[in-house]
Amino acid sequence: MKTKLGLFILGAGLIFMQACTKYPPSSERLLEDLAVITQYDTKIDFNNYKTYAIVTSITKITDKDTTQVNDQMAQNVLAQIAKNMELQGFVKAADGVKPDFGIDVIYYENTYVYTYSYDWWGYYPYWDWYYPYYPVYYSSYTAGAANIELIDLKVVDTNNQKLYLRWNAFIRGLLTGTHTSADIMNAINQAFIQTPQLRTSAK
Repeated sequence: MKTKLGLFILGAGLIFMQACTKYPPSSERLLEDLAVITQYDTKIDFNNYKTYAIVTSITKITDKDTTQVNDQMAQNVLAQIAKNMELQGFVKAADGVKPDFGIDVIYYENTYVYTYSYDWWGYYPYWDWYYPYYPVYYSSYTAGAANIELIDLKVVDTNNQKLYLRWNAFIRGLLTGTHTSADIMNAINQAFIQTPQLRTSAK
């Protein structure tokens, strides 16, 4: 009797979880649609800058470690960023020449774990000698976000050893939906489109 009761309670809890908690509500997770957020330094004139250099790999930060990603997808992302910089009038600095801007790309991948419990309060007279069993369930999902940073290498605070961030684009919602490579490239393009101030006419 005790075994059957325990299985019944566990089964009821599983049914409850499957019906109500397959995926966290939208208010508690990143948007499934890609969202692009940009910001820039309004105190500088981008016309005073011309050249840039970009990293050769993407820094990937997860819950466990930090690694460098240099696969084909990473190279496509870096190439798309470089293409957009060229469209804004910037040129890639020659090897051995100090650029005006340095571009860094960071990718964050986090796994979010949720816990659920179902309190079984059912009562029958002949159950009163059993302790209630409240199982705890776990579910998780992984979300990604990318940050593109434009770092000023022309104006450097050598006294305080500081570099200034002049523009950055934050793309969130990666991995929470079925995004294609084209979607990600369009998100990169959107970052430059929505900040037309990031343009130069310097010779």
